[in-house]
Amino acid sequence: MTDPERPDAANDDLGANPRRRGPAAAPDERRELDHRLANSLQLAADFLIFAQLRVMDAEARTVLRETADRLSAVGQMHRFMAIRRGPQVDLAAFLAELGELIAESTGLACDVDAEPVEVPGDLAQHLAIAVNELAMNAAKHAYAWGERGPLHIICRRQGSGRLRLTVADEGRGLGEAFNGPRLGGLGMAIVQAVVRQLDGLFEAVSDHGARFTLSVPLPGTPPPAPRSFAPPGAED
Repeated sequence: MTDPERPDAANDDLGANPRRRGPAAAPDERRELDHRLANSLQLAADFLIFAQLRVMDAEARTVLRETADRLSAVGQMHRFMAIRRGPQVDLAAFLAELGELIAESTGLACDVDAEPVEVPGDLAQHLAIAVNELAMNAAKHAYAWGERGPLHIICRRQGSGRLRLTVADEGRGLGEAFNGPRLGGLGMAIVQAVVRQLDGLFEAVSDHGARFTLSVPLPGTPPPAPRSFAPPGAED
């Protein structure tokens, strides 16, 4: 019952009065929202798996399954980021956990060799999306179905202000049909979109398997100084 002398008393009891919730309420709400978002992504992935079971067309079933895997991976990444919320992310720890998720979802023998580098969370998430797509590509094309082939994820600083991330397998290689950055397929298109968004470089070669390398600038790196090749005094 509401006390006429305290019109907010009922809301206080329910924790609905913002004046009584305190500074800890905002982080708690954010954690709850992150948890719900991760669960919603996993639920959407489950719906796609159920839909896949009802579809007869083989190509459509493959697309639904791969999309479900992508949604599930994004949900897991989001959960990781929510637990370790902060302006910067330890990329070595992030990639190590991602490697475990990849091994679980693809069956590949995934090993991670990453230099400890602190990066913004959005950069870590973009790199994780690219790594996950390349891992799915290896599981699908590099090895025979069900084979637990190796997948190597290597991350190092490259000179001053850049990051070099390599994903390599020991499978069939790229083959003569591979057409470099123009290789078709949704997974490779996603990787290329990530590289463009990060203003990076992308390389793919056959080297005892397939090796994909992303080179991206680290945030805060100043642009290179402009150069002039004009002879001295020509610009005066």
